[in-house]
Amino acid sequence: MVAVTCSACIGGGGEETTTPAPTTQPPTVANVLPDGMDAQWKTFFESYDFDGDGVLYTYDMYLGRDDAEVDFATMTGGAFRNMTAEISDWDPIDVTDTASDTVVSKLYSGLVQYVPGTTDPMPDLAVAWEANDAGDVFTFYLRQGITFHNGEEFTADDVVFSWERLQNPVYASARISFLTNYVESYRAVSDYVFEVTLKDPFAPFLTLMTYTCFKVLPEDYVSSSEVVGETTEEGVTKNWLYFPVGTGPWKLKEYVSGDHLYLEANLNYWAGRPYLDEFRYKFVEEDDTIVQAWKAGQIDVCGIPSQYWDDFNENYPETLQTVSELATYFMYFNCGAWPFDSLAMRQAVTCGIERASVIDTIYKGRFMPAHGILPPGIFGFSQELYDSYEWTYDPVKAATILDNAGIVDTNDNGIREYQGQELQIELSSYVSTTYQEASKVWIDNLADLGIEMTYQQYDFGTLLQSADEGNYTIMTLGWIADYPDPENFFMLFETANIPDPNSSRYSDTEYDAMCQDLRTNPNTEERLDLSYDLEAKLQYDCPYLWFFHSRATRAIHTWVHGYTAGPMGPHVEKQLGIWLDEDYRTT
Repeated sequence: MVAVTCSACIGGGGEETTTPAPTTQPPTVANVLPDGMDAQWKTFFESYDFDGDGVLYTYDMYLGRDDAEVDFATMTGGAFRNMTAEISDWDPIDVTDTASDTVVSKLYSGLVQYVPGTTDPMPDLAVAWEANDAGDVFTFYLRQGITFHNGEEFTADDVVFSWERLQNPVYASARISFLTNYVESYRAVSDYVFEVTLKDPFAPFLTLMTYTCFKVLPEDYVSSSEVVGETTEEGVTKNWLYFPVGTGPWKLKEYVSGDHLYLEANLNYWAGRPYLDEFRYKFVEEDDTIVQAWKAGQIDVCGIPSQYWDDFNENYPETLQTVSELATYFMYFNCGAWPFDSLAMRQAVTCGIERASVIDTIYKGRFMPAHGILPPGIFGFSQELYDSYEWTYDPVKAATILDNAGIVDTNDNGIREYQGQELQIELSSYVSTTYQEASKVWIDNLADLGIEMTYQQYDFGTLLQSADEGNYTIMTLGWIADYPDPENFFMLFETANIPDPNSSRYSDTEYDAMCQDLRTNPNTEERLDLSYDLEAKLQYDCPYLWFFHSRATRAIHTWVHGYTAGPMGPHVEKQLGIWLDEDYRTT
């Protein structure tokens, strides 16, 4: 067993957890651990309470729900109603959007899942796991007696098949690198043992396993229903696609393209059936339509568009649920080209642009000003660094930095020069009314500093192409965590990742070395120290102009109970625990 703390045993992605003392001791072992497990790892699983309900894991009958509160007789029934964009893909290895993930994450399961409402990993199709001392070989012990929705038995061969699909370039998965970057090999040791060998130790490996592309499909059903070409040009014909079969707590009941999708409860789910009978999605994207449907009681949950923010806070405050997301939005500088190859320029513009006041006014105070790349709630976030941030709005400091660097106005026309060229730059953005309003403030800020900035919006594809090609000076974008570990944010600045995802073209050998250490080091305390040092370096070097960390606010009717939306978003949640007041159990 790796000699690290329990937080690293379950992935190293969150704060170290103290297991609550069990309050109940059920008579039946619910999660059977194999006899062949390493003794120390077995002890860990036997003594850990993953979901914090006071029941130790091996006795936790309803993992992910509070066993003491489970009452199917009084809580079961009804349909949860939602409006969303239409699902764009049913294949887990192709899902990259939240609308699709919302459905696919309920139909399929992986080896590891999140504790509901958190970023902590806990067992799913794997009843337990262990790692060797080097941290580069993981052995997953699979649950026995699990069946897919069509009755096929789940075994390690299904895991191998699903991973081979992800790895096969003919499938052209956008997430192929999640496997090929880190995994050397994998195999079915037996029907219920799956082994993974990593290329190098990778501290966030277990949290990576929660990602949608690692969900497990039934080999016999899928392989007999698709035709795999020889080349990426030939591709794959997936005849099973609209008839998905997984092991998740929900099964597909009905799908009408362009209109709606209904899921029904899997009554044979290994952790107990969901309380709800159905999950219903109506395909609607217009904000006004969704809000009016919620107000009319036709749906149970909705997001809060900016134009309705005051309305909901004044008239429906008791329905609002706000969750900090693992996301950071920013403007990044092109550090590889004029004028932001200059540290002084990056620091001065960072100090010269208002962010906090823009968040309070244009964004109505919905978000938290960012002082670095790591969002609050993720392992490695430092409140000390956040509070001591030196580069908040200070136009006097900004002017002083430029003056001291010799970046001055030499001809008294109000525009400073750098390397003999007047500072005339463009801020590029995706299409956004709020960014358009904010840009007016920032243009005035920089004009006062002696920098002439224009603002231009582009469609998202064009914006990303410009980022890859380096054809920009400042650009607005954001990063939402793929998996909840600081490495997933810090890797944005590694030299090896230029131009994608390191479109800022920031490059520093000391930073690269620390980031590699963070990636491979299993020691929790050392990873905390590395995260602190990496964040401090980014704060000083200013490759990005930090803007805000997002918070998602949703309105949930008071007749709904148990709805979970953690920092990774509601789309990753299985929603086993939602139940409705009896008078609202729509059929």
